[in-house]
Amino acid sequence: MMSAANIDWQAERDVLGSNRYMLENHVACDITFYVGKQRQEITAHKYVLVSRSSVFYAMLCGPLQETGQIDMPDIEPYVFQHLLRFMYCEEFEPNGESILALLYAAKKYAVERLVSMCVNWLKSGVTVENVCDMLQQAHSYGEKALLSKCLEFILDNGSSVLQHTSFRTLPSELVEMVVKQDGLCADENQIYEAMKDWAQNWCAQRNLQPNTENMRGVLSGLKNYIRFSLMDEEYFADKVAADDILTADEKVSLFRTFLCGDTLETTNIRHIARKSTFQSMQRVLRFSNQVSYMSVGSTLHAIELKCSEQVLLMGIIIYGATFQPYEARGVFASAQFASDIEVQVFDQSQRSIVSMKCHKTISEDKLQEILFNKPVVLMRSWYTITLHFAFSGTTVSGKHGEKVVSLGDGQFIAFRDSSLSTNSTNASNGQIPGLVICRRRSKINL
Repeated sequence: MMSAANIDWQAERDVLGSNRYMLENHVACDITFYVGKQRQEITAHKYVLVSRSSVFYAMLCGPLQETGQIDMPDIEPYVFQHLLRFMYCEEFEPNGESILALLYAAKKYAVERLVSMCVNWLKSGVTVENVCDMLQQAHSYGEKALLSKCLEFILDNGSSVLQHTSFRTLPSELVEMVVKQDGLCADENQIYEAMKDWAQNWCAQRNLQPNTENMRGVLSGLKNYIRFSLMDEEYFADKVAADDILTADEKVSLFRTFLCGDTLETTNIRHIARKSTFQSMQRVLRFSNQVSYMSVGSTLHAIELKCSEQVLLMGIIIYGATFQPYEARGVFASAQFASDIEVQVFDQSQRSIVSMKCHKTISEDKLQEILFNKPVVLMRSWYTITLHFAFSGTTVSGKHGEKVVSLGDGQFIAFRDSSLSTNSTNASNGQIPGLVICRRRSKINL
């Protein structure tokens, strides 16, 4: 016989409290699930399930409805209990061990409010230790917001994530998603080592020997996302070339890049720098002052330069407009002219690697930046920069330019005359007073 307390359990409870009591005490349950690999028995109420989930509605009320006992082998009992408590009484008690499994269950049974809560909790709790697992789950479930958050975290914390063992378990399509990003914050040497570790694990999972042939096959497409030309030359020669993951032609192409600055297009290897590889922008000025005036327009300004280290060339600097010394200036007068400007950068083989046209009002500002749409990596070889103004105007001319400008740390940029120049611009005088560059960050020690 029921006690008075049991008979009157509804009296002090609200709707959610009553639902919780019925679930926990198996009151009037009319559906049984056998959950997990061990087929643990869990009972529930059809009414609650069909009222909270379109999937359960189809299972229990549709033309092919399930009756009596339902097997649920792909969800662990504790996860299913979390799912039921949310459906019965809106309880959400996430933890790092069960949240991904709970997201899977919520997604499978279309409990969309719980899906949103899981995703939001995951986005706020991304760590180096769990981000690769989250990335896989987000990709599997098509959760674009969580996928974007995980990818953003990996890019910002690339060095740490690449060294974590969980990176080795990513499927190839997610590895490609990570390493192809220009914003991945990691040294190319470290990216290469992580890719080798990933390939070795891939082979081990398939009982393959991690030899040169198998490793090259596993990394055949993925290695094209590694920016080999941005590696330290000694590391490339001692480690990468010795591994034989690259073909002979690829090695020759890269050695020529290191030695001569050539960026041969006979391979699929990328030479574009990752944003995180370089520091913030800085100006490199070759004139300490300007002392004369010059007309610009129909002639071509050109200089040659060579860097002692790899730098990212972001753009060039030009002088602003000015009045002729004899020209009277009104109270509100200002010196300026509008011009179509063309800037080109050629490598030592005279191949154009930057070609940009823009229309700009050349104002009275002393120095003005012309930034490229797409920055370019300068290797340790000679390059030529040309500048052409489409319309005539009057501007300043630099004098007594520095042939070698120090960048600090023993590094420098050297300038010399160019045979392409058709006016007074050269290493000592004229236009193109400076460059806008980004220097490489310090190497990451592996």
